[in-house]
Amino acid sequence: MNKIALSFDLEDWYHTPVITGYTFSKYKNVNDFFNEYNNKYDFLTEGFIKLFELLERKKIIATFFIVADILERYPEIYNMLLNSNHEIACHSLNHQIPYNPQTKKFIQSQKEWEKELLTSKKIIEKRFSKEVIGYRAPGAFFFDWMIEILENAGFKYDSSIAFNSFYNKTNIKLLKIPSHPYYINSENLSISKNKYGLMELPWSYYKFNNIFLPGGGAFFFRALGVKYFKSVIKNCLKMGDTMFYIHPLEFTSERFPSHNHFKRPLYWVNKGDKALNMLEKLIDSFNGRWTTCNEIYLNNKL
Repeated sequence: MNKIALSFDLEDWYHTPVITGYTFSKYKNVNDFFNEYNNKYDFLTEGFIKLFELLERKKIIATFFIVADILERYPEIYNMLLNSNHEIACHSLNHQIPYNPQTKKFIQSQKEWEKELLTSKKIIEKRFSKEVIGYRAPGAFFFDWMIEILENAGFKYDSSIAFNSFYNKTNIKLLKIPSHPYYINSENLSISKNKYGLMELPWSYYKFNNIFLPGGGAFFFRALGVKYFKSVIKNCLKMGDTMFYIHPLEFTSERFPSHNHFKRPLYWVNKGDKALNMLEKLIDSFNGRWTTCNEIYLNNKL
């Protein structure tokens, strides 16, 4: 029976590109944010606790892709994860995105990116006293040169590629990306002829008349709803194992301050308890099929 990797990107609102880590961000980086911002910043804990309790109630073990600086600022979240059986994976040091899609230029060198990657991996492994083998790129910006660096750093799988007909967050023209796990090559980010190396756990998508509709989760899940995502996942499960993700931040009811200058009103659709209820319905629709990214990796390892 094919399964679904249930994963969560653990980050707070100040990690979103409009606030930090991107070319148009209000603050240059997380340090600049905390140097200037003296008001409440924790809009994560509320949603995380709701999610954690849901997973406990459903007896589901999932994967948490963690932005490493979270571990210092949210001791309650850290302790809850430390005493759980959930898989811990890496989502960068502080959610810095190394690329400007407007200019098509990198704003961070490969050496800088590698240094941050190794630092984040070291922090997470030290805090949890276990090896971290999974990575997800901030904003899903994933590039060919990352593959060798991730392999050399000891990562076994990545889960960043969001293949669809509407946007491409890589430096490669994606020709054919499956919805099931595969060993990735650095030439076109598609299936490698070699049955070893870094495994990709791509985001789910829905094929309709040669148009690939985005899946994965997060905002698209809140905007498009449970019925659409049930169809997405059912379609992907026919091909093999697949993946779904969302942010614990999305289960927080309170609007965080970025709404004052965040010109995307649809961002708030079905946020808070509505999103949590939607997730519970989706979980119930595929009872017994949810697992960790690590188990998906092991099941597809040759």
